[in-house]
Amino acid sequence: MALPTRETSVPGWIIAMIILVNLALLVPPMLVAKTRYATSRQTRLHVFYDMDQQQKFKAQSANPLFADGRSMRLPVPGTVARGELSLDEHFTWGTIDGEWATEFPDDVQVNSELLARGEARFNIYCIPCHGMSGHGDGMVSRRAEVSEYGAWLVSDLSSEKGLAHPIGEIFNITGYGINTMPGYRSQISPQDRWAIVAHVKALQLSQSIDIAEIPQADRERLLREKALFGDGDGGTEPNKETGSDSRQGR
Repeated sequence: MALPTRETSVPGWIIAMIILVNLALLVPPMLVAKTRYATSRQTRLHVFYDMDQQQKFKAQSANPLFADGRSMRLPVPGTVARGELSLDEHFTWGTIDGEWATEFPDDVQVNSELLARGEARFNIYCIPCHGMSGHGDGMVSRRAEVSEYGAWLVSDLSSEKGLAHPIGEIFNITGYGINTMPGYRSQISPQDRWAIVAHVKALQLSQSIDIAEIPQADRERLLREKALFGDGDGGTEPNKETGSDSRQGR
């Protein structure tokens, strides 16, 4: 005799709960996706603020908390950034016992590599004002001359005044500036500033040396180039036979 069977089925309220729970599980990832990829003028939802939202003063804004009203505070006088302290007065400042150094520091080896590096740095930072030869005829100086801004005219590095600067003073000028020239210590490392000094001294030497001090082979080459390209102002040496000068006749 077979036992009677009883039909069983899942109650409707359980099916409804399963559907509602699955729909609810979709809400968090949908909210995350919306918050991550959607754009809005409103601040994103933060469960933990992580200091993202806080009162602060932005750069170049006024700050009433200080007497000078500046939000960007200057370093305390005498502050030295970590890793930037150097006790070598000669290498860092260009002085020895408070006087301008007349020689390069022991850590700076004056050789062809240093001169090449100095020329490269000079061409980047100095040429716009001083010009390639250091005569103060760079594009900035030319513009100042045309515009009659006399205060911005650049001095000739090979002038009597330029030659009077000791090596240490030239190094210090490259870092801290002089007159209207700004300092470049934040852009150029001390090692590269010494390289620039070496190049400047080479420029000065090349334009003030007596021709008798130049080796014979180089002297003959320079004389040939001078005969071909002139003496620097558009002319050439007077003709030894006729006594004429090619710059005359205009």
